[in-house]
Amino acid sequence: MTTAIFEQTLTLARQLTVQEQARLIGALAEALAAQPSPAATNATAATNATWVRLEAFRHEMEALGPDAPNFGAALAADRQTRQTTLEGEPHVHA
Repeated sequence: MTTAIFEQTLTLARQLTVQEQARLIGALAEALAAQPSPAATNATAATNATWVRLEAFRHEMEALGPDAPNFGAALAADRQTRQTTLEGEPHVHA
């Protein structure tokens, strides 16, 4: 919509009575509410894609079986290595 058409529409809307303006606003609000916003559609698509990728990753980890990386153990080992490097001896949480 061009600026001129918008301005003409706004001028006409200002000529309406208060009740007619309220009806117009209500009708426009209902029309807008019925249309999905592009941002919401894009966010939903991105969220769905993320869940699909997570599910695929989970299946890949399951397929590795007992040889799958143990992220908790790797984190604990890394924490212990850093603690030893900083303090020079094992920490209580070792």
